[in-house]
Amino acid sequence: MNSGNISFSEKKVSRNAIITLVLGISILAGFFVLTLYSVLSGGKLPVIGGLLGCIFVLLAFFGVFWGILSYDDVKTTQKYKISGICINIVAIFIGITFIMM
Repeated sequence: MNSGNISFSEKKVSRNAIITLVLGISILAGFFVLTLYSVLSGGKLPVIGGLLGCIFVLLAFFGVFWGILSYDDVKTTQKYKISGICINIVAIFIGITFIMM
């Protein structure tokens, strides 16, 4: 067994990583609800639906920005921050696609 593979320092999950991840997941869920409501109403989504979509896109930009700013903390594990940033980027692309439609 190689002693270089053993790590005695456990990295913790930061609060910023959890905020970024939860924000991305909730934005994707919001887009899913808006899409479902639009399909069930026959495409007659009110103006508030479009405004919610724009707010979701802005929140996704904030989530990416929040994740990038908190990325420099090397004492914490980075996988949740990376996941949150990626999910928020996907939400931005979904939001831009919905706005273009």
